[in-house]
Amino acid sequence: MSVRHLRYAVMTGERVFLRYPVQSDRDEFVALRQHSRRHLERWEPIPPSGLDTFSGEAFDLEYKTRRTDAQHRWLICTLDTGAIAGRIALGAIERGPFQNGRLGYWLAEQYTGRGYMREALGLTLAHCFGPLGLHRVCANVMPCNGPSKKALQACGFVLEGCSEKYLQIQGTWKDHERYAITVERWNGLGTGA
Repeated sequence: MSVRHLRYAVMTGERVFLRYPVQSDRDEFVALRQHSRRHLERWEPIPPSGLDTFSGEAFDLEYKTRRTDAQHRWLICTLDTGAIAGRIALGAIERGPFQNGRLGYWLAEQYTGRGYMREALGLTLAHCFGPLGLHRVCANVMPCNGPSKKALQACGFVLEGCSEKYLQIQGTWKDHERYAITVERWNGLGTGA
């Protein structure tokens, strides 16, 4: 059985693979986001532009910015069928002496609790510290988001502190915990991915 879009994989794990979106993903991506809207919107900011992040226009922006100097956006796809399960974005990439990027990610509700995000984060780190040559990757998480914090910690991220009123989520400024990992720590974990 051939897995849909596996040929586009950037990184492949045991249960999921990461790939850049293609234009033909639009309908599946939008349907997945809309089906999981209740599950996802409590964690997501509303863009200053007012863009509905569950719309086709939001996918168009994902597609347009899928691979630039400042960001990369990968779909998390299941290895059994190639279905889209979620997305990881590496943004705010800074080069020079910093070599840092910031992660944002989500899984559709029906794919949570299976270890997919933990595996996808590991694949992302392998790509960030390998081909992209970053030194540090960070992520910011609301203190109440236990599953997200658990996935980060399982991949070796460490808590650096708390940022008060860090990001506006659904119109309210929310505190976020700052997690990060460096290539030295990642290599020291002996995982290699």
